[in-house]
Amino acid sequence: MAHDVRIDRTKLHPWLDHKLGLLLKECTKADIDLIITEGFRTKEYQDKLYAKGRTAPGNIVTNAKGSTYSSQHMWGIAFDIAINKKGHTYDEAIIRKVAKIAKSKKVGLAWGGDWKSIVDTPHFYLKKWGSTTSKLKSLYGTPSTFKKTWTKKVTGTKNGLNLWNTDKGIKKSKEKVPNGTKVKVMCKRGLYYKVKCKGKVGWMRAKHLK
Repeated sequence: MAHDVRIDRTKLHPWLDHKLGLLLKECTKADIDLIITEGFRTKEYQDKLYAKGRTAPGNIVTNAKGSTYSSQHMWGIAFDIAINKKGHTYDEAIIRKVAKIAKSKKVGLAWGGDWKSIVDTPHFYLKKWGSTTSKLKSLYGTPSTFKKTWTKKVTGTKNGLNLWNTDKGIKKSKEKVPNGTKVKVMCKRGLYYKVKCKGKVGWMRAKHLK
């Protein structure tokens, strides 16, 4: 068997996509094959899921309406998993092993299995904004506005911007990125953004990214 990624990873927050890659790598080492079953959800798809067990056939699978932007999936900061092994699709013991890997320093994700009110063991997410979408809604209003922060452009440089190995800019840079280049933004630390550019992950001075 092997990992089976059934989502469009380009629609995930760049930081989550990076951490998903790390999780898949670490699970391979642990001889655990995953199915990535859910990623980004549109408002229409979220409403369709909300209707199940209410106005549509099936069991209730979510308490989040699309119109409320209350699902982390709608913000691109969460994905769901299953186990890619016959007869063990939602094996709790294996999922807990995955959760231990996901929450480790090597990956750094949060887990829905730690929630108190509605426990969601297949669910993993970026912990920066908490366990709900309240902070994201307060900061950005809508997922589309939030998504605009995922990409920035190198500006105000003459000879390009260094892509550093660390957020201190003290180690040898990986390469010089030309002015006008678009990069995917993962997170910010101090004066630097962690970014992905041309397949490489590194740090860039925040003041030159607009």
